[in-house]
Amino acid sequence: MTQPPPLVVELHRSGRTVLVPPALTVLEALENEGVAIDSMCRAGICGTCETVALSGAGTRTGRYPRLIRLCTTAPGTITHLVLDL
Repeated sequence: MTQPPPLVVELHRSGRTVLVPPALTVLEALENEGVAIDSMCRAGICGTCETVALSGAGTRTGRYPRLIRLCTTAPGTITHLVLDL
């Protein structure tokens, strides 16, 4: 099975762009790049890492803006996200 391409995440307020490889979640990739994100459970239950996604692209994206949990968002059906960070 082919791995999905990296997820491109744009941080709207800071102007930074982070590539999220298939093995990581958005939360993990942002932390690896030194972006401070509040988090607790890392399983999508507590909502601590919930962030506003301003826009997104991919095969299954939904409506924007919307809240997403960074600890459970990873490359796959979404290929590009703009976050309010």
